[in-house]
Amino acid sequence: MLQNCESLQVQCRRVIIRTVGSRKLLRRLPLPRKLINWLREYDEPAAFDPYCSSDEVVFSNNNETITFTGNGYSTTLILTPDGRGYTSGKHEWVFYFNNCRGQVAVCVVTAEFKKARAFRTMPAIGRNIGWAYNQIGFLTFEVPIWEAIGGHRNESYHTWDMIGILLDLNKGTLGFMKNGRELGTAFCKGLRGQEVFPVVSLCSGREQVTIVTSRTYL
Repeated sequence: MLQNCESLQVQCRRVIIRTVGSRKLLRRLPLPRKLINWLREYDEPAAFDPYCSSDEVVFSNNNETITFTGNGYSTTLILTPDGRGYTSGKHEWVFYFNNCRGQVAVCVVTAEFKKARAFRTMPAIGRNIGWAYNQIGFLTFEVPIWEAIGGHRNESYHTWDMIGILLDLNKGTLGFMKNGRELGTAFCKGLRGQEVFPVVSLCSGREQVTIVTSRTYL
């Protein structure tokens, strides 16, 4: 009988994500039903927050998918327990992108960003209100970080790539993952002691992103 070990289940799901890689190549895995149920048991509910987004974002698939219908910038938060941000612990979110047309980004933002509710506007350059990894590979404090002031480059990503946020608030580190492969620590300053929220930024019409859960591949 399989034990209810959350950490082991998380590790198994990450191995599966690394194995399947890009969403374009993804197929349902032919695993035994008991194993599928075991892997899903500790699957944290994941969805985008319709109350923390712009009115030009369309929600679908039980709010696990968002599509931007406007132009410019739009940032959408992921639902968090009780609407509060994360201040401790290790957290991970994985997304796949459909129809990347500009500079989409996966980000972690401060509580100040949520409080300002500037989901449809681009924050002023020079304000360190988040940490992000955008489509052309920039790692920077700007969100949506198009100018990437003070940032450096990592790998770019494109339509159908599977991109992950790896947040460890106990250590105060943030890293990212591309198609199941960890890209190392991107940020190690300024995170500890903060209340933060995971978000995704889109910038062009019809760009779409979906949160990856065990239902995606099991």
